[in-house]
Amino acid sequence: MPKRSAVIDSSCIVSLDVLNLLPQLTYLFENIYIPKAVRRELYDVRSTRDRLRALLRQYAVIRRCNDYDQAAVNILWAERHSEGSKDLGEVEAVVQAAKLGAVAVVDDPWGRELAARFRLDYHGTLWILERLCELRLLFPAVLREHLLTLRARGRRFPLDAANGLLERVGEQGI
Repeated sequence: MPKRSAVIDSSCIVSLDVLNLLPQLTYLFENIYIPKAVRRELYDVRSTRDRLRALLRQYAVIRRCNDYDQAAVNILWAERHSEGSKDLGEVEAVVQAAKLGAVAVVDDPWGRELAARFRLDYHGTLWILERLCELRLLFPAVLREHLLTLRARGRRFPLDAANGLLERVGEQGI
């Protein structure tokens, strides 16, 4: 099956960066686009900013993405912002994924609902970890340790889905 492009939100980038797995995205996707709002969120933290800049220089498949339908973003952002969210990144990620025909990589439930409204293929961090296990780029025991690391670092993920994943790869739940 040919690799597709992906547009990724900040929460997935942060989680994968915590695990030093961002470079492995190149095994799953032909191109990985990072929207402007996502970069802005990540640039607020110096260590993340420096890491992201290094990845953009080092991997040609990880790209900045600034081309999107601003009107669509504004309308969707108004909807999201009225709910109290300050995360513009997931809106841009979904709108850009729709424009590019790419996979939307978002963890936030609202972002996933938005991707579904656009009829996009969408996934999150747990899906990426599972694919890396299937490709034998990540061993099941390491997957379990990664999930424990994410939890210890305060990264949120659905525990039932994580335990289901661990069960599928033959590991004990957390």
